Amino acid sequence: MKNLRLLQRILTSGVIATTAALGSFIAEVQAATFTLPIEPAAKATGVDVLRDRYGLDGTGITIGVISDSFATAQTFDASGNRDTYATNIANGYLPSGVKVLKDYAGTDAIDEGRALSQIIHAVAPGANLAFYTSLGGVDVFGQGIQALAAAGADIIVDDFNYYPSNSPDVALNLLDQEPPNGPINQAINAVVNQGISYFTAAGNNYPDFPIYGHSNNPNALTVGAVYYGNAQSYSNRAYDVVVKQGQLEPFSSQGNPDSLKPDVVAPDALPISFGLGENAPRIANPGFFDFFGSSASAPYTAAVAALLLQADPSATPTDIYNALRNTADSPLPGFDSRLGFGLIQGDKALMALNARPKPKTVPEPSAAPALLCVSVVIAGLFVKRTQQRSQTIVKLSESLALIHSGVTQLPD
Repeated sequence: MKNLRLLQRILTSGVIATTAALGSFIAEVQAATFTLPIEPAAKATGVDVLRDRYGLDGTGITIGVISDSFATAQTFDASGNRDTYATNIANGYLPSGVKVLKDYAGTDAIDEGRALSQIIHAVAPGANLAFYTSLGGVDVFGQGIQALAAAGADIIVDDFNYYPSNSPDVALNLLDQEPPNGPINQAINAVVNQGISYFTAAGNNYPDFPIYGHSNNPNALTVGAVYYGNAQSYSNRAYDVVVKQGQLEPFSSQGNPDSLKPDVVAPDALPISFGLGENAPRIANPGFFDFFGSSASAPYTAAVAALLLQADPSATPTDIYNALRNTADSPLPGFDSRLGFGLIQGDKALMALNARPKPKTVPEPSAAPALLCVSVVIAGLFVKRTQQRSQTIVKLSESLALIHSGVTQLPD
């Protein structure tokens, strides 16, 4: 009897193609595709694994973004053509239906909020997005946090701080525009208590002054910057150093003494479709601009958190923070005031969530092949049973023939 062969193809963000023959199978996983060329960052942080192996894309999760503006600045792509939210939708860099609750239309707007959103969409293309401007004062900022929460945000990320106008010449605590009991910190505490994870940029102020304002809030996960652009290295003229892939950015802010900030670091120098202001850097991404700083690292991390939350909707902000901190990769033991606990590792963070005491809802990496295994086993049993039945029929036929021929003792 010919071997029964089973061919099944399961489509996720990549493709798992499995061919099974009599209980054995070979699995091949194709790499995920991204709306922006973020492959070095994705591979360094396990995002490719989350997308390929688990099929996670942020579906069902809403991420709220707080930055300067979203769709009011005059921005241009690498070819000099107008770059807008509409062209971003057409080119696949952003989804339609971004909920803009409050935008900013001042002459100093650069649409950095749209840049943050492009990075999020590249990592978690299935996530819903909402936006609220950070400009207008600390009260507006705090109102934005609450408004995004009310609009259904599961995760909120910002890249903005209100610094004293004459810092760092005057001690920060003398002109603190973001006191611990101020409207921004109050809003962060309130939404985290509601189960919403909050991510914020560490800042790009090293060595001038340390992490400032609400980025010190223990209820927020604060993110520093590590270079993971598409070039192997770049020359930072301001600091007169060459920065290689995987190295901490020389400007990434340092935490205050006796503070566990930043919590982690994540990739920057990520590609976006338009230039943020004059002299926007273009290093190794033909057709794109490079987005440097913790302003790029924070939304990247928030998007990774969306993948984790999609996998485990029961995870609390503390669960997600701890998973990212405890599995981060660092060349140094323990905590460092600039690296935090290290570079985020999304795939390991998912395993940490899965290992915590709770009813497990996180998809296993072998879930799809396991389903195929069941099919293969069933197919194999069917073949085996068919063969056994065929052999039994043959034996019965032989026995009947012997009886008719007068033989009284049947063969075994």
